[in-house]
This record gives sequence, structure tokens and C-alpha cells, in this order.
Amino acid sequence: MDLLNRMSQEFLGLAVELIKLLPIMIFLFGFKLQSPKRCAIFGTCALIVMVICIICGVEEYVPIYSYICTVLVMFVVHGSNRILHTLVAYFGICILDMLTATIWLFFNDSSYGQLTEEGINGFIINAINIITVLAICAASRVLVLKRNYSLPQRISRIYLVLILLGEMSLLAFLTVFQLDESAVDGADKIMAIVLGVGSTIFLLTAISMLSNYFSKNHYKNMSEMNEKLIESQSRYYAMLLHKEEETRKFRHDISNHLNCMRLLFENKKYNELNDYFEKIGIALLELHPQLQLGNDMIGAILKDISDKHPAVSIDIIGKIPAALRLDNTDICTIFYNLFDNAFAAADNSEKKAVEISIKLLGENLFFAIKNTISCKVNIIDNILQTDKQDKNRHGFGSGNAVICAERNGGTLTYKCSDTHFEAELIIPNII
Repeated sequence: MDLLNRMSQEFLGLAVELIKLLPIMIFLFGFKLQSPKRCAIFGTCALIVMVICIICGVEEYVPIYSYICTVLVMFVVHGSNRILHTLVAYFGICILDMLTATIWLFFNDSSYGQLTEEGINGFIINAINIITVLAICAASRVLVLKRNYSLPQRISRIYLVLILLGEMSLLAFLTVFQLDESAVDGADKIMAIVLGVGSTIFLLTAISMLSNYFSKNHYKNMSEMNEKLIESQSRYYAMLLHKEEETRKFRHDISNHLNCMRLLFENKKYNELNDYFEKIGIALLELHPQLQLGNDMIGAILKDISDKHPAVSIDIIGKIPAALRLDNTDICTIFYNLFDNAFAAADNSEKKAVEISIKLLGENLFFAIKNTISCKVNIIDNILQTDKQDKNRHGFGSGNAVICAERNGGTLTYKCSDTHFEAELIIPNII
């Protein structure tokens, strides 16, 4: 086989593997790609390495395109535990490919060695599973939309390691079976059925395990958000009751205040009257509810968080509609995280200030929150790239808020200068 044919087969194999592996990483595990520039650089390096390996004849001994694809995917996606996720996805695809090959061998009187030597059949088997992988990704997407799950990309390492060990063990059995030249004769066909059924059960079990993990974390996050919301509302309405009681007291005493001011005026004690006016004005300001945003629930969240950071000054421009189409969990996920991150970061800065700007164009909400910072936050593809110390101040929950905004048809973007961090939220048809 000439060099050109070998290269075309390897490049075609690389394309097939990428079409199977990337959707799993993006749609099933919720990873995002690096910037187009970085993807282009890593992709070019991968092609150069592949060309060198083909020229040296390495592909005759190992499926070099498969290994290069796996390493490439590790570099072009970003997120925690991406190496373990990639290995789990890769070995899962290997099981699917071997399971398809086992079924192929069961119905054809040939060996696994003959299958790999023919080339075209091996490529067809690998390509067939593109449909299987895309079907799995589509099913996961439907499940996410149906149950309002947030796509997690931080599955516990113990889950990943357990699945990975199971995949490697199963692959070892499948490889030994397929390399046996007599694997398609007599009783070995029963072994093929057993391995096929076992592989299917393992893959279904792994998918079920991941689904249960996602579900558990989803409802855990919902429970935590609802708990925070209830606590915020409880403190907020307690504050309103206190204000109402103070208002009733003020109304009860207003006639006495008026008589006192009338007497001061009749006696021409204007300086004392002026002082009296100032005291009444202060009392009226104390009765006026602070941090009015227009929406009681969001106001309760803001009041609760601002009370935890009394040194931070707040400037609010605009009002949020009283009634929103977002449910309570989404409101808490978005606004609790935005307020919590902003006030926590501002409290650690020198100027300690938060600015909130709200605009309503038609039924579209434009919400921006800007806060002072102690150090600049690096942002890549709308993901906060913070160090360990900054994560505790400014990174918590930012990803969940973005996902929640996108799930409701909106966008949430972050930007940062040397002195300020800003989050801009747009949600259409908010009312």
C-alpha cells in the first residue's frame, strides 16, 4: 500500500474517531471546546505527529489515529477531570466497536485478524457506531431538557475510575476472544453471544449510573437553592413585618408630631422646627424599604446577601418586573450566585462597591451587576479561570448561573478589567 493510501485511511479513521468522541465530551459530559485558535494549533500538531508516524510505519503495529484522537480531545476541551472523562469515553467507544465487530464475526465465517487486514470492513464497523454515539448524545440531550438538568462536567473521580476499570477489564476479555482464530466456530459462538450480552449490560449499567449521578446532583442543587431561597425570604419578610410595625407606630404618633411642629412655628422657634423636620425625615427614610428591585424574591435575595457584607455600598438603577416567567429555582440559581459572587469579591477589594443596572425593553430583561475587585479575574470562553484563592471569592456558582440562563433562552456573559468585574444577563420574554 502506497504512502498516500495509508495516509488517507489514517486521516479518515481520525475523522471517524473525532466524530464519535467529541459529541460524547460536549453533549454527554458537558465540556466546552477551547478557543478556535487553540483548537487549530492542537489539531495541526496532531496531524503533523500522525504524518510522521505514518512515514515511520507505526500505524502497521498500533491504531495510531485512535490514540492521537484521544490525546487531541484531551487538549481541545477544557474543564476539570477532562483526562479521566476522555478515557472513559474512549474506552466506551472501544467497547461499542468491539461489540459491533463481535456481532459481525458471529454472522460471518472470518476471524478478527482477517477483519483488521481487510481494512474496509473495519472502517465500516467503526463508522456504524457514529449513529449509536449520536443517538446516545441525543437521548441525553432530551433527558436534560425534559428534566431541566444542568449538564455537569465534574463527575466524581471515584465514579470515573470504577467505570474505567470495568471498561478495561471488559476490553481485555473481548480482545482475547477476538484474537482467537477459532472464535467463530462451534461453542465459541455461544461465547460471542455471552460477551455481547455482557458488553451491552455493562454499557447500559454505566449509562444508568451516570444518569443517576446527574439526577442526584440535580436534585441536591435544587434542594440547596430552595433552602437558600426560603432562608432569604424568611429574613426579608421578617424585615417587612418589622417595617410595618414601625410604620403603624409612626402613624399613631403623627398627630402629636404635627401639634409639636405647629407650636414651634407659632412661637417662631424656626431653628428647633428645622431640627424637628430633619428628625422626622430620618424616621421616614428608616421606614422606607431599602434595596428595592421591584421583584420581592430577588429583593429578598439581595437583602440577605447585602446584610452579610455591610461594608459594601450598593447603587441600583432601574426595576425588575414584579412577575417573572422564571421559576423560583432558576431565580435563585441565577441571582443568588450573581449577588453572592459580586458582594464577596467587592468586600475583599479596596473600594467595596456594587452597581446594579436594570433595563426592560419590551419584555426583554437586561441586567448588569458590576463590582470592584482586588485582582483581575482571567476569563476564557466565558468561564472564569481563577486560582485557588480567587475561586472562593469570585468563581462559585458562575457556571451554574450561565447554564440556567441559557436554559431559559437567555445569555449570561462575564468580563473583567483591572478594577472591576461585570456580569451581563439578558433574558427574553421575561414577563
